[in-house]
Amino acid sequence: MLELKDVTISYKNVPTVQHFNMSMKQGQIISLVGESGSGKTTVIRAILGLLPGGGKVTAGQITLEGEDLLAYNSEKWRKLRGTDISMIFQDSGAMMNPTKKIGNVFTEYILTHEKISKKEAWNKGIMMLERMRLPAADNIMNSYPFQLSGGMRQRVGIAMGMTYQPKLLLADEPTSALDVTTQAQIVRQMMQLRDDYNTSIIVVTHNLGVAAYMSDYIIVMKQGIIEDQGTREYILKESQNEYTRKLLDAVPSLGGERYV
Repeated sequence: MLELKDVTISYKNVPTVQHFNMSMKQGQIISLVGESGSGKTTVIRAILGLLPGGGKVTAGQITLEGEDLLAYNSEKWRKLRGTDISMIFQDSGAMMNPTKKIGNVFTEYILTHEKISKKEAWNKGIMMLERMRLPAADNIMNSYPFQLSGGMRQRVGIAMGMTYQPKLLLADEPTSALDVTTQAQIVRQMMQLRDDYNTSIIVVTHNLGVAAYMSDYIIVMKQGIIEDQGTREYILKESQNEYTRKLLDAVPSLGGERYV
């Protein structure tokens, strides 16, 4: 479904990610893990064609269902983003205009992709919030981002991202700004999206515990290259890679038991 072949990503001709390879099936969850600066977010931004600051893919191929994404023009990207590919950010509320109510942001997003009335778009927004099990969806639509908790803002972000049931959902540290209980709820909700819609999900995280819980396949990155990779079982139980073992050792234990 999604294929990255020998991808190199550079900023001002300096490679920051080199020789990255990944093959993804429909309905699969893949985690990119590693310390800050390892290139995880750069990879998913390249998939979405949103590399900041003059970054560009300088080698390799990125294809979605056989389509060469690197050949897309701005019009093709506009149609693809938010429909076939959506993205959830670390704090979705922080990505919204703080002077606009959630409902206004949500309806603008829907009207960008669909020719329907504003009222229909508003109702569609309410329906998506209710699907994310958010209580009093109408009140949320009439709230500003700062009036919602971090967990509620993140659910709003997921609701927007899932409006058009994308084939691929990119999640950039979707739980790191949340408390542990809310993290668990968001992780379970994302896994439910895969079960309900067969959505493929790429999760960027530095938390190997989160990756171990939700992923079918894990790619460990370090300094812009793939350091280790494999199924969840391989990474957790069989890998002898020193860096992977250090990441596993960093996962907190409770009563001497490690929950990964």
